[in-house]
Amino acid sequence: MQRIISSEGITHSVYATVMELYYGKPVYKTVENAYEEISQIRFKPSGTCYTADRQCSKQPRYDLDIIIPVYNVESYLQTCLNSVIDQQTKYSYRTIIIDDGSTNKSTKIIEKFSRNASVLIIKQKNRGLSVARSVGLDCVDARYVLFVDSDDILADGAVEILIDKAFENDADIVEGGFDTFKDGKIVSQTKRMAGLSTVSSLSGFPWGKVIRATYFKNLSFPAGYLFEDTIFSLILYQMVQTVYTLNEQTYKYRLNPKGLNLNSKQTPNRVDSFWVTIQILSELDKFGIEPSESLYTSLLQQVGMNFKRTFQLKPRAIQYACFRILAGIVNKKFGDYSGALPYQHLDTALKNKKFGDYLVACLEIALR
Repeated sequence: MQRIISSEGITHSVYATVMELYYGKPVYKTVENAYEEISQIRFKPSGTCYTADRQCSKQPRYDLDIIIPVYNVESYLQTCLNSVIDQQTKYSYRTIIIDDGSTNKSTKIIEKFSRNASVLIIKQKNRGLSVARSVGLDCVDARYVLFVDSDDILADGAVEILIDKAFENDADIVEGGFDTFKDGKIVSQTKRMAGLSTVSSLSGFPWGKVIRATYFKNLSFPAGYLFEDTIFSLILYQMVQTVYTLNEQTYKYRLNPKGLNLNSKQTPNRVDSFWVTIQILSELDKFGIEPSESLYTSLLQQVGMNFKRTFQLKPRAIQYACFRILAGIVNKKFGDYSGALPYQHLDTALKNKKFGDYLVACLEIALR
């Protein structure tokens, strides 16, 4: 992708023209035709982000519930569970393990913890990561929630320091830094500044942060989608008030070559990045979320990410289909907003309905 815009001396307008020719600009009589084009690659899943009847206890039993969905991760699961269950802390916490229909030794590893009073084990037929996380949320009886992926590791002392700061600051979200590792070696570190912060400082991943449980009274991970964690930037982060970040490393993220997202590269499922964005936008009113500069900036950032995930998919015409739909939504709902400065080229392209400019702006975002 870098090579597409790496030549020196070529103007923006030339890039736009070249990109438009490369991807093609079909003639759609209606927006419905654009939706039909994308549906030929993959039909839109039917899952929803909104849950109407999840119960939230007024007097939670625990300070923290840790939700771990599990599906066929026998190589890493024992290490993950030990890192969570062996946390030393003065706070009360419970580990909720959802066995999502595992077919290997993962189930036996989970059963080792069946007599642990601080562990809740849920077994179900394989329904996917979104459903597994949401099933865990249905069981929450705590003031805060923490998601851990079953091939990752919770750092020693993470519960203590995360909940300390959550209670001290009455925070809605607390997040520390995280180490990315592969084959036992750290390959990168993501650091945070210590103190009160904003949602712009948070990662978009569900894992590694404690979140006030009441925010999930109506919020669920939409079933059937990849990139279901898009609900964090476009819904959850639009609702929270108080964010605190730590300069300690509290989580260890494993680069797993068998991981779900790594295995889905350039398959039709990548279109879910677009579909889940559309689903979220259609349900914002259920959460009382109105258009704002913050939401629009997050949407523009997501549009760039959607392009990065799908730019190699064929037929290339799906890019124009996505553009046609998004331009309509932006002009209808976000006409009074411009987004943060790094995304204003994309904002202008969508509002002026310039497909070539849109492609170049998406590339600019994707390559940052």
